Amino acid sequence: MAFQSIGQRLGFVSAGDAYRALERKVRRMESASKAKDAKIAEKDNALAEKDETIEKQEREIAELKAKLAEMQK
Repeated sequence: MAFQSIGQRLGFVSAGDAYRALERKVRRMESASKAKDAKIAEKDNALAEKDETIEKQEREIAELKAKLAEMQK
C-alpha cells in the first residue's frame, strides 16, 4: 500500500490529485473527440464516393438519352 497522508486518510483531496484527475479527464475527452472526428471523416468520405457514383450514373443516363434521341430522328 502506498503512503497516505493523514488528510488522504480522512478523505481530503490534494490539489495535485485534483489536477491529475482533471488531466486524465481531459485526455479521455480528447481521445473521444478524435474518435468522433474519425467517424465523421469516414462518413464524409463514404458520402463523397456515393455522390461521385451518382454523378457518373447521371452522365451515363444523359449520354444514353442523347443516343436514343439521335436514333429516333
